[in-house]
Amino acid sequence: MSTYDSLYGRRVNVVPSNPSNPKEGEVWYNSTLGQLKGYVLGTGAWASGGNLPQAIKAIRGCGLQTSALGFGGGTPSGPPYAIAETYEYNGSSWSDGGDLSGRIQNVGSAGTQTAGLCFGGSDSLGDGSPGLTGRTEEYNGSSWTTNPNSMSSGRKDVGAGGSQTAAFGAGGNPVTDATEEYDGSSWTSGGNIPVATRSLAGAGTVTAGLAFGGYSPSTSPEYTSATNEYNGSSWTAGGSLNTGRDQIGGTGASQNAAIAFAGGPNGPGVSTATEGYDGTSWSTRPNMATARKTCGSAGTNTLALAFGGYVPSPPETNATEEFTQVVETKTLTSS
Repeated sequence: MSTYDSLYGRRVNVVPSNPSNPKEGEVWYNSTLGQLKGYVLGTGAWASGGNLPQAIKAIRGCGLQTSALGFGGGTPSGPPYAIAETYEYNGSSWSDGGDLSGRIQNVGSAGTQTAGLCFGGSDSLGDGSPGLTGRTEEYNGSSWTTNPNSMSSGRKDVGAGGSQTAAFGAGGNPVTDATEEYDGSSWTSGGNIPVATRSLAGAGTVTAGLAFGGYSPSTSPEYTSATNEYNGSSWTAGGSLNTGRDQIGGTGASQNAAIAFAGGPNGPGVSTATEGYDGTSWSTRPNMATARKTCGSAGTNTLALAFGGYVPSPPETNATEEFTQVVETKTLTSS
């Protein structure tokens, strides 16, 4: 008969009280209560939120489900296609925020609604030029300020995480394995991701970061399921996504608690697939209502937000969806 030790490689801890911050799936014995406890996922679901004021693809975001920021992106009315608009979400509706310094889409993003970070991207003016930039801007809750120190090179579609004063950007387009770290004033080189990848997602912090999915032209399949974990200096392989895809949405406050959703599993295709990461492996979550890719992302692994993005027809959407999943401590019994 299998034991917890043989299945998970560790014994059940005996503790006098429930841990204050357990991991999803963790089991322990509460000696005070004389009970076996576990941190168990409840049933999660996506629900409709308030629509963006306009349909936007390649939009990015940061913050929480009830206080999110969405900025940049592209609309179908171009050229120019990229926009400078910023929108703020209060948990039910979007309102106008301060505009970015210029039109931009496919940027890197990190931070909160009142301390947001926007970096890299493409101006996509519709003239055939890539318009890549390493420009960095900071949001204070009402307006953006451009930092004079840009990324070392212009790129878009990076995997990003962290805060306004401690962020990372990994991979990107042109396809690269480079990672850069931001300390609130300037960018420095970090450890390279194992395989050059673009259109990936990121989560976590500079010292406990996560990068997953994306398009890696040197691998087969090219739409990768790879997950890599960052310790502030180097990347190591984590558990693979169940569905490899690029232009993926993702968010999460820590390396051990992230969520991945949407994306393009087959090039031009779009997906509703949702997965959650516990620091070791990805497991399926309920699907989204609207298949999309290049959407904005915000929130945590249990309270996530997806907004805008590319859909097959028309090419952009203004739909917002909110993901809610309860994780609770339960007494474990044999029944």
